[in-house]
Amino acid sequence: MADWSIAPVIDWLMHKGRHLPTREAVVGGICERVRAAGMPIDRVAFFLWTLHPQYAGVALFWDGEKVALNHGVHGFQATDVYRNSPAARIAEGERVIRRRLEDAACALDFPVLQELREQGMTDYVMAEVVFSDGVRNSVSLTTRQPGGFSEHDIAETQRLLHPFALIMENFNNRDLARTLLETYLGRISGAKVLDGQIKRGDGQSIDAVIWFSDLRESTPLSAALGEQRFLELLNDYFVATAGAVLEHGGEVLRFIGDASLAVFPTAGEATRAVCARAVEAARAARSRVQATNDARRAAGLPAFACGVGLHLGRVHYGNIGTPERLEFSVIGVAANKAARIEALCKETGQDVVLSSTMASELGAPCRSLGKFALRGVGEAEEVFALP
Repeated sequence: MADWSIAPVIDWLMHKGRHLPTREAVVGGICERVRAAGMPIDRVAFFLWTLHPQYAGVALFWDGEKVALNHGVHGFQATDVYRNSPAARIAEGERVIRRRLEDAACALDFPVLQELREQGMTDYVMAEVVFSDGVRNSVSLTTRQPGGFSEHDIAETQRLLHPFALIMENFNNRDLARTLLETYLGRISGAKVLDGQIKRGDGQSIDAVIWFSDLRESTPLSAALGEQRFLELLNDYFVATAGAVLEHGGEVLRFIGDASLAVFPTAGEATRAVCARAVEAARAARSRVQATNDARRAAGLPAFACGVGLHLGRVHYGNIGTPERLEFSVIGVAANKAARIEALCKETGQDVVLSSTMASELGAPCRSLGKFALRGVGEAEEVFALP
């Protein structure tokens, strides 16, 4: 189809494709329509840089039927696989790379080209996809058609790249907003901000298990280790404890120096089940701390100890702060009580201490550790060890 046109694909992308929920759906829709329009594509790969705490970019591969999504972790740019790839050349400034694979004299100067030739591919083209901030992404197209792509095929496809870049940049920006909010506010709090709860004072009263965790002997550890190594210890500690909270469906609200505040809201779930989940998170944190300390000792690094306080109560969960700097957090007597209960870990020799409301709700026998006066709380509180 030498006279085929990309116009219907662009029209679909700008009017319908951009409303699809995922990049994979958009890429799959584009590839199917480009092939149906007359472009003889058998394999398409998109390489997009992104801003994410865990990975540096994404790759979407269309094999003629479905789209697969892969993530490139931070640091992969230093690997030989990346450095010897056409995507690296495009990122460095080259606009188009073409290799006619069916030509016996074709330079197979990238490892992927040999693989594609062995798969029966006859032609390979990679082109730049530039975002408005100057970031250089790329797309590659491959065909098995004898003779490869025509000049018309390539020219028509290049007409698609600018609108495609606009749509993908929009997806990247949306993903970036969601990622940053979830990373710095939490999954639940971030979703509330995206839903429009951004005004100071927005919030609601909720019933929840409140988790408060604190690192033991942080001052001498900081003095002994120095800033960088103490920061590494803090990250190990938070991965072990706050990581267990996230793993069990809790919401980490704040890191307060060497302490963390989290909640397990009870809305939509039986209170006993939520309490049991929070207890399982505490058990998991205990195991993770032990495994982390084993690894630290093996590496010649000091171990650490911490405490966890769990309390079931009602708190106000909302947007607090100044008009210019806000955060989602919980306030109220129950939140303060959780912190005071955690402080009893050291006094009772326990790594996890439960309030009486937590212990009674669990429905399992818990060992009483006695009654204690809690600073700022009127009545003495009976606290319990893990069941």
